[in-house]
Amino acid sequence: MPTRGPVPVHLCPNSQAETLVVGPLTVKVFEDGSNTQNRVSAITITLPPGTSGPPMHWHRFHDELFFVTKGTIVFATPEGEVEAKAGDLMTVPPGAAHTFRNGSDEEIGECYMTATPGYYVDYFRMLAKATGEGKKLGKEEVGHLMALFGTFPPDVESEP
Repeated sequence: MPTRGPVPVHLCPNSQAETLVVGPLTVKVFEDGSNTQNRVSAITITLPPGTSGPPMHWHRFHDELFFVTKGTIVFATPEGEVEAKAGDLMTVPPGAAHTFRNGSDEEIGECYMTATPGYYVDYFRMLAKATGEGKKLGKEEVGHLMALFGTFPPDVESEP
């Protein structure tokens, strides 16, 4: 239940955002849900030129919004690809299979992402820890981490 009475606002200056390195991606955590009763989290994801994001997947429990702030991010779905340029917003509801990549071999791509519920940020934290010092994860390891957060490859219709 929401807190009654005055609830303080919270500023997270860019200099105080938590920075996670997930392979070639940089994830900056501005809100991890701790100030929103886990209703929403907010991060930025920076993709170097030619970089892909996660494998194709869908989420059982949460929505994602991706607002492209730099470059072009290409979102792939089973139906095809959609190019999102700076200023465009991609909505990904629960159950929608997707992945994304930087659509340029020359420019940095960046997007601001929200997830509801907010605890999904912990997936990025666990992934950053697991891939520290350049360690590569196998398909089973990635699948296990994803499943912990209700996230599955497109061929899985429900939790294993």
